[in-house]
Amino acid sequence: MIDAVNKELVNEFRDWALEQVNPEYTLKAEHDKYEAVVAETRFAKASAIFHVIDGLDVVEMSVVNKTTQSASFYLHFELKDLLHAQQLFEEMISTLIKTQGTTTIKVLLCCSSALTTSFFKERLNSAAELLTLDMMFDAISYNSLFTEGYDANVILLAPQIGYELKKVKEIMKDKLVLMAPAQIFASYDVSGMIDFVNRKLAENEQQKREKMLPAERMEFKNTPCMLVIAVIVEFESIRFVYRVYDAGSIIIQDEVIKQKFEIIDLEDMLDYELNRYPNVQMVCVNSPGVFVNGHMTFKSAGIFDVDIQTRFEQKYNKRFIFSNDANSMALGFYGLQKKSKNISFYFHPQAARTAGVGNVINGRLHTGAHNLSGEMQFVYQVLSYTKDPDELLKTPEGVMELAARYIVSIIANMDPEEIIIYCNMLYDLDELKEYIGHYIYKEYLPELIKVDDVIEYMFIGGMMQCVEALSRDKLSKTASSYLKYVSEQN
Repeated sequence: MIDAVNKELVNEFRDWALEQVNPEYTLKAEHDKYEAVVAETRFAKASAIFHVIDGLDVVEMSVVNKTTQSASFYLHFELKDLLHAQQLFEEMISTLIKTQGTTTIKVLLCCSSALTTSFFKERLNSAAELLTLDMMFDAISYNSLFTEGYDANVILLAPQIGYELKKVKEIMKDKLVLMAPAQIFASYDVSGMIDFVNRKLAENEQQKREKMLPAERMEFKNTPCMLVIAVIVEFESIRFVYRVYDAGSIIIQDEVIKQKFEIIDLEDMLDYELNRYPNVQMVCVNSPGVFVNGHMTFKSAGIFDVDIQTRFEQKYNKRFIFSNDANSMALGFYGLQKKSKNISFYFHPQAARTAGVGNVINGRLHTGAHNLSGEMQFVYQVLSYTKDPDELLKTPEGVMELAARYIVSIIANMDPEEIIIYCNMLYDLDELKEYIGHYIYKEYLPELIKVDDVIEYMFIGGMMQCVEALSRDKLSKTASSYLKYVSEQN
């Protein structure tokens, strides 16, 4: 029996979940430290675990890849609506079924056409099977590498395209990228190649990424308790990362990982965390989309002109601020360095057709009359390209063209001192400068700075907007009090 506040509701949901039998996965109840419903495939494990936390019935759901141990789905929510819980369970199961993987290390052989490597691949797989190695080999053409190669553990470039090694390493930072030794590759030396890969795997260390600027340099000591949420669109998922700050110190940090964005996901987080931290005074949500007078439009999520601010402020009786993700990144980067008064933050998630841009002008975040500043979705429609943008997105050279054309428009309109760039597929800033230099005089080019993460900038930018809103509210109250005083005197 589940230890729960509302046992009837929890048991009803648990019993329903255990009835969702499907030949694509196994389903069972577990009784370990907590009671749970667990579904498994060869590749992944999904769990719905039942907790009682701070007097609330909480369901924790996750899908974990068995090979990488990474989560492709994670959330926790207060169980109070059976239909909503069932919908989330179905979404979890859908993610489970889609999660493919293998218990073996996947090695991807890459050459210009995949013809040379296909024969070698077959011989390598036969040897791996004979020797019962946890290793699988596949072959791919270079033109398909950046759209189909992200599920590999190791990427082996054929010697004839070895000149692309630096580029592939820069773009696929989390992979072990190697050039196959010419002698081993040319002679189809199966044992030599397997030994080479095993040796490099043993030597491999996680590539060092550029570190974020230290948040400790910001002063938020006298600020009230705030909840800041950062919605991050990634290649295969959407992350909702959130922190509760009290006097500038992080009290908690947690996240939700889903395959799609829905407003109700935000409400689940708010229901749970605002119940646990009732002293939160302000909430800042940093998200993709356009926010105008509290109304949200996020086309790819199917959200059009939803008055999200009124909805949330009436429900939670808290002050809410909604900010475009790129705007928060720009403000956060500016706040952490303050070397330049005029910066633009170019945010281009992998495989996204358009980018988002945040602009700080003379030390102030610039959003425009309708919060459309930096919305490159509109610029995209009027730019000319050498080929279909969907095709350009498939290669680093194509993304270079897209980014360069966007950045030229930024320079022409904003003339910033610095442009900060988040774009995994951009591998060479010198080449980008050369490309832009065909359109803008090189002496007028801003400094280009590439970053590999955005989360800290989003949080700092969100907090800065909360502080500014508090200042405006205080001034407004002071002005109202003064006007009231003058009126009474007259």
